[in-house]
Amino acid sequence: MDDQPTSFLRPMPAPGTASPASDEPGETPLIEDGRRLRSAESRRRIILAMLELLREGDPAPGAEAVAARAGVGLRTVFRLFRDMESVFAEVLVPQRQEFVDCFITGYAATRGPDRVRELFGRLSRLYELHMPLRRAGIIRRYSSPSLAAAIRALDDAIADFLKQEVPEDPAALDMLNLLMSYEAWIRLRDSQLLSFDQAYATLRTAIDRYLK
Repeated sequence: MDDQPTSFLRPMPAPGTASPASDEPGETPLIEDGRRLRSAESRRRIILAMLELLREGDPAPGAEAVAARAGVGLRTVFRLFRDMESVFAEVLVPQRQEFVDCFITGYAATRGPDRVRELFGRLSRLYELHMPLRRAGIIRRYSSPSLAAAIRALDDAIADFLKQEVPEDPAALDMLNLLMSYEAWIRLRDSQLLSFDQAYATLRTAIDRYLK
């Protein structure tokens, strides 16, 4: 898009990653490289373990559960990460990038309501894909700075996008922002038990009314 939602494109705050212990004097580069590779692999497994547990429905996996799933020791978790919030922050990075990409990828429409419809189609697919993380987020958002920042950034990005693409009608903008939000999607899917197609059709119909 021409005027990208810059607030959403800013990098997330750097997660608090613990620094590995200093190498002993006299160690060879080969040993140092081996340690770095092992640390990188352990980090990858810890992040993947956290993501798997979140997707399985645990909104706040503990260090012991993550270490067991990753196949590493508890000390390794806290050698590589400052705390569990730091692990969660890194889990969010690729998901956040997917949402950034859905805003900045080229649109078929030049400007206006059709772009809004196109964005909603993209968002709805990501909402569905990442619902397990969002369910965890409903519980964690007030205790997780990383999650709170990601939610706020997405909400701001939708608001910025709408201001660029639809006439300046505050009431319509507010309703469109609500209808395109993750909260609206979760409400229809989890509380009202609508299928993906039903939720999409319901929200798309309401969005169309405010785009006329």
